[in-house]
Amino acid sequence: MTSVALRRAFDGPLAVVLRLAFAGLLGVLTEAAGIGLVGTATWMIVRAADRPPLAALAVAIAAVRAFALLKGGIRYAERLAGHDVVLRVLASLRARAFAALASRPAAPARGDALSRVVSDVDAVQDLLLRAVLPAATAALVGAVAVAAFLAVSPPAALVLTAALVVAGLLLPLLGATLSRPGAALASARGDVTESTVDIAHGSAELLAFGAMPAALATASARGRRLARLEARTAAAGAVVSGAAAAVPAASALAIAALVSGSAAPVLALVALSVGEVVVPLAAAAARQTEVRGALRRVRELTAVVSPSGAAGRREFTGAAVAPRDGVPAGGGEVREFADGAVAPRDGAPAGGGEVREFADGAVAPRDGAPVSGIDARARAGAAVAPRDGASAGGSGVREFADGAVAPRDGAPVSGMDARARAGGAVAPPAGAAGGRAGVRGVLREFAAGVAEPVVVERRAHRGPVSVRLRGVSVRYPNGTRDALSDVDLALPAGRRVAVVGPSGAGKSTLLSAIAGAVALRGGFVEGRPDGVEPWQVAGGVFADAHVFHATVRENLTLGRPGFGDSHLRAALVAAGLGEYGDRLDDVVGEDGGRLSGGQRQRLLLARALVDPPPVLLLDEPTEGLDPAAADAVLATALHAAGERTVVVVTHRRADLAAFDDVVTVAEGRVSA
Repeated sequence: MTSVALRRAFDGPLAVVLRLAFAGLLGVLTEAAGIGLVGTATWMIVRAADRPPLAALAVAIAAVRAFALLKGGIRYAERLAGHDVVLRVLASLRARAFAALASRPAAPARGDALSRVVSDVDAVQDLLLRAVLPAATAALVGAVAVAAFLAVSPPAALVLTAALVVAGLLLPLLGATLSRPGAALASARGDVTESTVDIAHGSAELLAFGAMPAALATASARGRRLARLEARTAAAGAVVSGAAAAVPAASALAIAALVSGSAAPVLALVALSVGEVVVPLAAAAARQTEVRGALRRVRELTAVVSPSGAAGRREFTGAAVAPRDGVPAGGGEVREFADGAVAPRDGAPAGGGEVREFADGAVAPRDGAPVSGIDARARAGAAVAPRDGASAGGSGVREFADGAVAPRDGAPVSGMDARARAGGAVAPPAGAAGGRAGVRGVLREFAAGVAEPVVVERRAHRGPVSVRLRGVSVRYPNGTRDALSDVDLALPAGRRVAVVGPSGAGKSTLLSAIAGAVALRGGFVEGRPDGVEPWQVAGGVFADAHVFHATVRENLTLGRPGFGDSHLRAALVAAGLGEYGDRLDDVVGEDGGRLSGGQRQRLLLARALVDPPPVLLLDEPTEGLDPAAADAVLATALHAAGERTVVVVTHRRADLAAFDDVVTVAEGRVSA
């Protein structure tokens, strides 16, 4: 068995379930040791009142010591095991959240995304550690205790059963009902985080335009709403927790009154200890409404939303295959087969993505890889749930129900590579658009395993590539007109092409279409080799490129191995940022805040030149530079590109002499 297979077995869905079960077993043993300690110590005190020989108490004394040691030791092991499995699940879920952010054509606002990735994902920890494991422990301990009491004293068993039902079932239900307003807590917390980020990052603009008072008022209103929701949830939790804490004491008093003889104090105190096991469930249930709201937001984030005109679905239960009628140009066609039969896609619309799914486990390679979408084949055993409408140019996660894993080939170089291995029966989050995120659904989704160590690959495709756009149209969500309309453009291998035009004409959108970073409303892009992701063919510097709060080296490599310092220095020199060749470990600040505008742009250019694709796309690469420096940087960058195709968006007419072709974009239309 290979190391990869061993790792998959060790981190697969069965292993996660076994880890949870092991943590639960340790919890049961811990509570059993505590109850045994109380019961044995109480019996020893009662027996000692009769002044027996010391030998009669020797076993009880040894048992008390053993239970005391076991309780502490097993509790430590239980905490260690529980946190180990929960942190593994959190790592997997957070990786999936990053992957979803990278693949979405329209990601949430930065503050809201931060809240989802951090606090909402952390809600899984509360769910597992403070709800699932304690509930399982309480159920098993309570059942054993009631059976033992029934053998000793049926009246005491009846009282204990009533106490466990009240504290472990009725009060948690009451807490969940009272805390229903907490369902909006996660959303309110995201709103507050969003306002905080907006004010922190946009303070200069808000002050300059006199909008700071309105922004502060909005943030204050959101903060007050969050405080009200938290107060209501806390009050509900306090009420049910207080009531639950009183139940074990009441049950102990009732048993002491009902049972006579030397067994009365033993049974009363043991009942008190057993009751304390279920007390935390009331507070946990009061928080579950808030947790479900947070998990729903995580599901909404990790769900893949089909963009306008993207993939559609039609389901087939037999071998018969029919094409989807009326598929718009630029869309994708999804055919599903229950018996494993495969038929090629007839008349597939240009530019769309096709997902083929088979219920018997057979997977056929996609014929005619889409040129503007992401290959998102999903094999889910008998239940097929594909990743619908994967946005072009983003990162994808392939999930398999039998533990087999095939990460998306290639990692994006302009974002975080967050491939997540689902490992088990993982479907796109059910109820992502407001469905119920119950405990069972969460366990089905998040007990699917842990993400494998991220392996970031360099570009897989080498060699010249000729790309051609045919009838390409792009319209952004909520847009009233096409950003690109019926564009035909040939980009022969090795050509230098300048793209000019007024601001807002669609120049940056044209680069995104070539790179496969936007969903096409119509048309298609041809020329990409089969089985190669769009980002492996075309990429570079885009208008919205991000600079990470990290070192120069980390911003250049983005975690990709295999680049030596000399290689990085050469890219920096080519981009006109040679002064940082000996400062690779300097931190550039959040979004390049410690760099000037020109230095930030040159750092992005250097990143593109570290491992350039066959079609190098540069959006205003010399922005922020004086004319002489801009000429020098552009000439050096074009030379460093070698025989690759280079497409440059520029407003500088002086640059045009260095190009073979000049393309003009106006109102979404292209003319050569």
